[in-house]
Amino acid sequence: MPSKPLSTPSLLELLDLFDRSGQSLTDAEGQRLRGVPGWDVLHRTSLSARELAEWTECVGYSGCFPAPCGDERVPVELQEDSDPTRYRYRCPETFRRKSVAASEVAVYAVRAPKLLHVVADLLDIPVALRKGIESPLLDGSLWHMGKARIGPAHTDIWFVRGLASCVDLLFRHFHAQTLPDRGLILTTGTVLPEFVRPPRNYRFAALHGVVVDFLPDPRMDVDLLHRILTRPGDGTLRPVLPVYFDEYTHVLTIRSKTQPWHIRGRRQAAAVKYLYEQACNGRWLVGAGEILAAAYPDKETGKSTRISSLFSGNEEWRDYLANPEKGQYGFRLD
Repeated sequence: MPSKPLSTPSLLELLDLFDRSGQSLTDAEGQRLRGVPGWDVLHRTSLSARELAEWTECVGYSGCFPAPCGDERVPVELQEDSDPTRYRYRCPETFRRKSVAASEVAVYAVRAPKLLHVVADLLDIPVALRKGIESPLLDGSLWHMGKARIGPAHTDIWFVRGLASCVDLLFRHFHAQTLPDRGLILTTGTVLPEFVRPPRNYRFAALHGVVVDFLPDPRMDVDLLHRILTRPGDGTLRPVLPVYFDEYTHVLTIRSKTQPWHIRGRRQAAAVKYLYEQACNGRWLVGAGEILAAAYPDKETGKSTRISSLFSGNEEWRDYLANPEKGQYGFRLD
């Protein structure tokens, strides 16, 4: 029987449960289990019994149980019962033997590949590129989802759960030079604080913030993902402007113009990037000296001394850059 499509609330609850499924518990033999105990799953979710059966699996049974004791709960040791549907424990108040349903002490884990393929579907990641979904990294905390089109370019998408518990390993992983310099890391929980710079040109996005929660069927806000991906490393979102420059594809887009400008030269792209950064800060006219200094940060001699020389051989620049005052340049927005 085919799976029933998830509603938006059910997807968000499953993502929460998946985040908590990374926690560790022990069974009666001291073996580690990774999942969420039944007493937590069954009483703190609005997921239906069918959804829980379809999207989670029992990976074992906890070795202890928080038994009621007055107004509190006290962890007590569990023992198997002659009835396979029950577990026994000694009441911390009366010291008498009591039992609890096996479903209450079962440890449930969300079926990771099944859920991650749903997220990949929302991002239109081709199935052929999703091999990393079946191969978790960092002790089951990180997955490579594949490449998705975010804005004008294809971007590597990663998925992490339990970010706070694996942040050191995560940073070391993404600083490896064998990985692309840029990517988007989706998290099931919160993202990094704004004062923490992400590794290289990677950016974090919390799924609860980019799944459109007011629609009945799940949909990803890809425009928001693009803004997150292109924001500076300090975590602030770029303002919505009539002009946009993608520093990775070197494409300048001006809303009033039908065609974007694909900038070829590295120096030219550095100059336009600087103009865009100043526009984001409210400076729409910038001195030629500043622009040239940004284009040649590593050279004192042998560099262009005029904007026209910097863009020589590419007359297209005059359609996108304006020179309304002597020595002052900005974007041609008309």
